[in-house]
Amino acid sequence: MNEYSYKPAELLDARSHFDAEGYVVLRGLIEPWKCDAVLANFDREVRQSKVPILRQKEMTYEANRFNSDGFLENPIFNIQDLETRRFGSFKKATLDLVTDPKVSATVSRLLGDVQVKVIQSMFFEAPAGTWAHQDSYYQDSSTKLGGAVAGWFALEDIHEGSGRFYVCPGSHRNTPVIRNAGRFSIAGGHALYKEAVAELIRSEQCTVYAPALSKGDVLLWSSLTIHGSFSAELPGVSRQSITAHYLPDGEEMLQFHSRLRPQNMIINNGMRVGTLHDQDKVRNRIVRDLAFRFPGLYRAARSSALKLVLGKQRS
Repeated sequence: MNEYSYKPAELLDARSHFDAEGYVVLRGLIEPWKCDAVLANFDREVRQSKVPILRQKEMTYEANRFNSDGFLENPIFNIQDLETRRFGSFKKATLDLVTDPKVSATVSRLLGDVQVKVIQSMFFEAPAGTWAHQDSYYQDSSTKLGGAVAGWFALEDIHEGSGRFYVCPGSHRNTPVIRNAGRFSIAGGHALYKEAVAELIRSEQCTVYAPALSKGDVLLWSSLTIHGSFSAELPGVSRQSITAHYLPDGEEMLQFHSRLRPQNMIINNGMRVGTLHDQDKVRNRIVRDLAFRFPGLYRAARSSALKLVLGKQRS
């Protein structure tokens, strides 16, 4: 398959390819020193910390866990929510990267030349092996499905054996949207949803494309594009990266195809960034500490609340 990638100055071609294929690769969009700043501040502030942090895979508050190679294996969810007193430099370096003016201009072009905002972010170090999905199942634009864009930022040269990020080109146009409802509801049918997407890839004979990405490269994709990441094929390799999700600034986040999820906003590089569990607020730190001490109770309460909220939204 041809390598479809563009330099930052080639945004018109990038937009055409994005519209047709549901993704685009921007080579060298981020200066290497900005990637280095994120990693250096992670090592300095986060790596040795014992403070519980909200994690991407299970959406629970956990202390750092490291695999046998010494890489963080429980990815961080929403870096913008981290406590500034403890993690301020890491948070600032990450936000400077995802709100970089070149990133803002690129995402703006892909979304129709509108001002954009960040609604979510994640940090990965160890290979993740993320299931195939469409972001729309979790969050999307309040105006139209497919109205959000996400970016995967390579913080290092990504080794081919580290479980590369992949997309299914054209899947944003050629495959149905599996709605977050009924037996596929996240409140009880998340495993069925994962199986359904895997079957969709097989039945529609979707191409799976995992481009080689180097430090500073960014892969952007539509919220309707099927994507994920492979499991690691080699030991001893990391996959240091940031993921960020963007919306037009005038739109709200639609969560789980069911409800509008309001966010408090902070500003970085002139771009608004949404927070959900801001750890600079005392009440959120209290919730964090209780969730960490009583993880089973927290999961049960969260599951019950989710079922209740989604049930009310659909009634």
